[in-house]
Amino acid sequence: MARHILVAALCLAWLAGSATAQDEAAWTLPRALEQALARDARVAGARANAQAARAQQRQADSRLWPSAGLRLTHGRSSDRDPPFVLERTTRRGEAFLRWNLFNGLEDQRQIAAQEFDAIAAEADLLQALDEACERIAAAYFTLLRQQHLAQLARERLREVERLAARVASQAALGKTSDADAQLAEASRIDAQLALQGIEAEQQAARSRLAVLLGLQQGAGLRVAEVLPPPADADLEPRAWADQAERQNGQWLAAAARVAGTRRRIASIAPEYLPRLDLDLRRSLYDRTDPQPTTSQRHGWSVGVTWEVPLGGAPRARQDELRARAALAEAELQRVRDEVQTDAGAAREQARQTASAVPQLAQQRQRWEQVVRASELQFDAGRRSLMQLIDQYDRRFGVQQRDIDNAWQQAEAHLRLRRLAGDLAEWFGVLDGGAR
Repeated sequence: MARHILVAALCLAWLAGSATAQDEAAWTLPRALEQALARDARVAGARANAQAARAQQRQADSRLWPSAGLRLTHGRSSDRDPPFVLERTTRRGEAFLRWNLFNGLEDQRQIAAQEFDAIAAEADLLQALDEACERIAAAYFTLLRQQHLAQLARERLREVERLAARVASQAALGKTSDADAQLAEASRIDAQLALQGIEAEQQAARSRLAVLLGLQQGAGLRVAEVLPPPADADLEPRAWADQAERQNGQWLAAAARVAGTRRRIASIAPEYLPRLDLDLRRSLYDRTDPQPTTSQRHGWSVGVTWEVPLGGAPRARQDELRARAALAEAELQRVRDEVQTDAGAAREQARQTASAVPQLAQQRQRWEQVVRASELQFDAGRRSLMQLIDQYDRRFGVQQRDIDNAWQQAEAHLRLRRLAGDLAEWFGVLDGGAR
């Protein structure tokens, strides 16, 4: 019995340890995107708006169909049928069908315009997904950058601490001056302060990503290594603009709204055209007592109504639609200019950071060799303490530039993909059938 209890306790401990290890495991970018997108308010709002637009489109389509109904009448009346006065009780049931056959082509215009509104709402959803992916991935890469910087800062602090301890022991033995000991200690404090600043920025990056992921605490949040999405920064601007025009959600939404507002404008206001209605009726029962001399069992009628407003409302409505079309066209031009301007800046940043990658890699390698040689020369007494500390600082500066360059490259690639309209598609998080 005791053996069984021990085995069970060991199994529970192993399971608890596995769960803890899983919780503390580094987040991958696909996992972060999946969890953050599931709770992103902007994406949820855009998805709800797209569903509402599709429902409105179905409502507009239903305007071409007739309406059917049932009328039940129960009442009393005092009728005069000379020379008699009759107290009549009415109980009647009637089925009817009404169909608007012509409404000045307003129904067709509204259906076509509502289709463009649904397309614009779908494009807004694509834009919300792309922006959310960029926002989440940018927070992910920012934390990854801070992790790398913190690791380098810790390595630098350990090196300087070893150097400071060595110089302090030499100063205690009288082999070096107190000034060198003070210089080494000052360098140690500088490295410690730099690490504290980087760790504070790392915690801020953790907090930002934790909010996006819906985590209550981000103290132990870590992210795994990942490459940024590829981006063709050398693509010809005209070809890139053609791609953005086909895929960028903001661009597609603005273009769809322009088409929708244009479709709502009629050459002749529908209020100036007649209305044609079909009315079918059939009696279900008639228990009127006493019965009138005649009663209708079934019938149909076609009515033409021509009602013209005299206050100028139709013309004002047409003016409003033309003004809204002009507003939509101006918005499309603004979106086009903004996307192309942002893309130009992102392309330059992507090209510059890509060209700097091999140079910075060579610089890091050279400075590692310089520092190692300087340490040997310091041990041999051919290089001063100040020179060695300066080599440490310069190497750390090159390492920082390399990490910052990688972060800026990831930022540029994310922006280019988002502006091109295929960032969410590249990450594989598009809704089914959204594109």
